[in-house]
Amino acid sequence: MADSLGYSIFMELTDVVRAFEQRDRLRPTVRWSEMMHGDHAVAFTVAKIAKLDLLRTVQTSIDDVIRNGGTFEEWKKGIMPELQKAGWWGAVQNRELTGTDERIIVNTRRLRTIYNTNVRMSMASGHWARIQRQKDVYPYLRYLPSTAEHKRPLHKTWYGILLPVDHPFWQTHFPPNGWGCKCHFEQVSERRMKRMGWSITPDGELPQGSREFLPASGDPIMVPAGIDPGFSYNPGTAHLRAVAAKAANSIEQAVGAGLDVAAQQTLREIVDDAAFAQFIALPNPSFPVMILPPALSERLGAKARVALLSEETVGKQTVKRANLPLSIYRELPDLAANADLVALDGENVLIFVRSGKDNWTVAVVKRTRSGQGLFVTSVRQQNDASIPRLLAGTEVIVDRR
Repeated sequence: MADSLGYSIFMELTDVVRAFEQRDRLRPTVRWSEMMHGDHAVAFTVAKIAKLDLLRTVQTSIDDVIRNGGTFEEWKKGIMPELQKAGWWGAVQNRELTGTDERIIVNTRRLRTIYNTNVRMSMASGHWARIQRQKDVYPYLRYLPSTAEHKRPLHKTWYGILLPVDHPFWQTHFPPNGWGCKCHFEQVSERRMKRMGWSITPDGELPQGSREFLPASGDPIMVPAGIDPGFSYNPGTAHLRAVAAKAANSIEQAVGAGLDVAAQQTLREIVDDAAFAQFIALPNPSFPVMILPPALSERLGAKARVALLSEETVGKQTVKRANLPLSIYRELPDLAANADLVALDGENVLIFVRSGKDNWTVAVVKRTRSGQGLFVTSVRQQNDASIPRLLAGTEVIVDRR
């Protein structure tokens, strides 16, 4: 079944539902710009709905569309009686209901914006999960024309842009790129690119220019030219960052409550999840990957025990150790508990686990100067011959060789 946007609601259903489910907080807002960019990955809002019960009703109705399919007209028919019953229809002037003294108009046009924005953003996030899973075979994205009757002149200049999946362009220009924008994309293989005679778009030919926008709350932000404020972000990566932030918070809370077994199990589950590969590919990633035992954390002088894989580390690893398999990163949750060698080196702890007859997996964890944070700064594979050099000048505190 296709919705009014022309896309199948059932496409990548699991990914789309997962993206929508992450928005489990309700946040009443008066102006749409009170929530910007990544905020939408963790909270659901409809501007000028101040009552949580009505906001929950709208959220539930959108959730039903995403799970079970349906057109805008079908959704409108279902939600209209609830809106009319609550008094949120027609000309409305009710501070308790809308959060403002202003008189607002709630009509079909407003409902269409609510429907289109929520469905398309959730679908975009689901698409991104699929894109990341398939990028080994289809490593490029190509910007496709809008299906709208009236196409935006600036967006038309983007048609045909072809770039690698992980190019920074897609962090700001992944469609939709505005209210009612119906631009789309396709994922392209190397073979098809050559067959069609296409080539990667040079960076010098990519869109330039931006403008300052002042949200209803927060500091000014720069918005690329041609993109509506509130759309200059990638819903897929925003969703992943929201998952990472929630995961880190949940694990830290469990560790703080002395629930180490539960925290370790949660960490293991999320690192084993297929989505973990996408985190490694994120621009500016930050994700929990290791829990240090209390004694080791204390010896290191750290107040924290949960270590994050940071942007700096992933960037360095991508350049220096591009061939390191994902499986090595998936070992990180178990390294501290199964260490064969542990050595202290100032603010760093080196953790060694034997991974073969003559091979080791080595991770370096660094505490911040304040001791409040822990970061994995290096992950590598080493042979026996390199171990004495790595241990030189360190204090070995565990040695099970």
